[in-house]
Formats: sequence, structure tokens, C-alpha cells
Amino acid sequence: MKHAALKILIAGAFFASATTQAVAAPEGEIRYVVKPSDTLYELTKRYLVNPAALERVRRANGVRNPRLMQVGQTLKIPRSLLKYRPVPLTLQSFSGSVSLTTRGRNVAPRVGLSVREGAEITTSANSFAAFSGDGNSRLSIPSNSRVRIVDARRYLINGQIDVQIKVLKGRSEVIAPKVNGQGRYRIGTPLAVTAVRGTEFRVGFEPNGEVSLTEVLEGEVAVRAGENEAATAAGFGVASAKDQLGAQERLLAAPELVDPGRIQTTEMVEFAINELSGAAGYRTQIAKDAGFVEVVTERLGNEPLASFDGLEDGRYFVRSRAISASGLEGLSRTFSFRRKRAGVEGGVEPSPFDDAFKFAWRTQGSGDTLSAFQLWNAKTPGQLLVDEVALENSAIIISNLENGDYRWRVATFEIDEGDVIKVWSPTQELSVTE
Repeated sequence: MKHAALKILIAGAFFASATTQAVAAPEGEIRYVVKPSDTLYELTKRYLVNPAALERVRRANGVRNPRLMQVGQTLKIPRSLLKYRPVPLTLQSFSGSVSLTTRGRNVAPRVGLSVREGAEITTSANSFAAFSGDGNSRLSIPSNSRVRIVDARRYLINGQIDVQIKVLKGRSEVIAPKVNGQGRYRIGTPLAVTAVRGTEFRVGFEPNGEVSLTEVLEGEVAVRAGENEAATAAGFGVASAKDQLGAQERLLAAPELVDPGRIQTTEMVEFAINELSGAAGYRTQIAKDAGFVEVVTERLGNEPLASFDGLEDGRYFVRSRAISASGLEGLSRTFSFRRKRAGVEGGVEPSPFDDAFKFAWRTQGSGDTLSAFQLWNAKTPGQLLVDEVALENSAIIISNLENGDYRWRVATFEIDEGDVIKVWSPTQELSVTE
């Protein structure tokens, strides 16, 4: 199975100062319609990176006199010659081991940090980062991923953005901003490029498999690999190899989780998944918010079961996506659940009294708890010999038990945030003989 990981937030903020130095000059050109009183000298002063750019624009557009241009004439200007303001991405949340480099320098991640073009973000196992910007755009990066901000600028000449993000390894999830006119927002891999004008989609790349993945969740994107390009609508994905655009594939439906909203009390938080036809694996994520900006952990595997350890008490959200044989990840549904560690284990200890048994137990988790205790004869399981509730102690002594086989269990319960949380221990056996 080929797959990779991630979700990202992206948007640009408008900076006050213009920048003329480019980390990587973007390809392509913009078209500018000459207005009354425009001269090439004035356009150079306001919009071009340096005076030498004037001559390149003049020659390319056949302008004989830089002081006299025809109103309505369309100038073709290389994007690399245009002044711009940076469009930074702001680190909104992160967890685990996240590294940031910009211009070859390591930068410690912190919420509120702005990164610009040339920056590279790397997440380790079970680590996540989410970025935001203007236009309500978002870029989320899951674990084991590496993403580079190639271009992130807004041109002074037309106020349009030009953003290009490259997934070098793993996966990213994007909500793109609305792009008008000659603005561009592109995200790709070393094998393919996806261009959008306001939509939600995911991109993945695994260098070892040399497969580029695009999954569209909302709107429509144009996917290009080599000389081929295809419009891909919501609910479909494309798995492309080098210079070869893959066929469109319908994304797998959202897997069904078994009782996802129950209170998770056991040591391991577990979600069983009803097996989905066509699924070669599943990615299950837990986050602190329904938008999955603050992802805290995830599991990726072939089995329809996701287990998590070390999850603190609190309220969370969970979602799972099925992965097809091509590596494309499908749709998901989001569920809320509560994590509250609770449990009890017990045993029979020596009693200080003759002809008596001491049943003791130890609760697990935190909070103020009460206990319950039940005992019955194995021959009459429907008839409780002892049924105690609201016990404040962690032991009970019972005497005068006749010879025979008995069964018993203990429970811990508490009322917390309006929920009654009650957990029974496994049933245990006790044989009484002379």
C-alpha cells in the first residue's frame, strides 16, 4: 500500500513593506493593461524590481518609447521582475516534534510564528502542524511529512497573490483561499501540480513509491503531470506517476466507527472500524477541535482497529479515512467523544477475622469515586448474596460463607460533568472449603 500523511492551513497576510528579493523566482507572466498617464519609467519605479527590468519589458513588448505607450495596450511582464509583499503563513498550532528551517536557519516553532517563502516544515512521527493566513485559508501537515513554501507573495502591480507549496514527503490538507484574476494558488509534489481557485483538497507524496496523490473534498482542482492536465471534481482523486497523469478514482466512503461517542475509560483508547470494501488500510486521527486544526495523535494501519495510548482526560474529536490500493485516502465523518480514565481491579486478601474473607480493590484514574460490590453463588447467578453500593472504602469483609463456588465483582463510579461513569471489574471466582 502506498500512502503518506497530513492536513494544512494557509492564507496570506498583507505586509506593509515591499520586497524585491525572491527566494525562488516564480515562472510565468502577468498581463497589465496600460492606463492613461502610464509610462514604462513610472511602472518600473512602482512595480519592477530594478531599473534593468525596464529594458527587458520594453524589448519583450515592442515598446519603442518608454515615455509613450498606447492606452489599452497589454504588457506581458515576467512575474520574476515584479515587486511584491510577502504573504506569510502563521503557525496556528503544533504538537510533537516539528522542525522549521528558513534560508538554511533552524527556527524554534511557536504559536503565532510567521513563515515566508523558502521555509521548510518537517513533522516527525505522531507530530502535527497547522498554518493559517488571510482568505480563511488553511494548511495542515500531519506526521512524517515535509513541506516547502516555494512562493508566497502578493504583487504590487495588481494585488494578486502567487502561492506555491510543495509536498516533498508525506501529506498535506489544504483549504485554499479564493483567488481572482491572475492570482495563483498551487500545491504540488515533485511529480504533479494542483492549481486551485478556492477549494478543499489533500495532496500526498511518497518518494519511495514515486506516486503523487490528489484528493478533492470540495470544489474542483486542475491536476497536471507532465504535459497532461485534468479537472478533478469533489469526491474524486488522482494517483499520478512521473510524467503520467493517473485516471480519476472515486474516493472511498467514510468508514463507520463502532460506537464512536462512548466515554473512553480503559487504559487504551480504541476505535473499532467496520471493514469497508476496497480499503487497504485506515488513517484515524484524534483532535481537540472539530476542524482538526489541533490534531494530537493518529494511527495508520491495515487493520480495522485504531488504538491510542497516553491520551489525557478531556473531550476530543475522532475521524477515520479508508485508503485505497492506489494510496488515495477517502472521505471521513467527525465524531465527538470523551476520554475519562476509570477502572478498578481487585482481589481477595487475608482477613483479620476467622471465617471471613477480605475483598479489596484499587481504582484507576482520577477524581472522587465511590464503589459497588456484588457477590453471588455460582449455582444461582440471578440471586445476589451481597449487593452494596456507594461504598467509600476500598475493601469489604464478608463472613459466614458456606462451602461452595462464588462469583464476585466490584465497580467504580463517579458523577463527572453531568455524566455517570461506572466501570465494572471482570468477574472473579472464589471457592470456599473447610
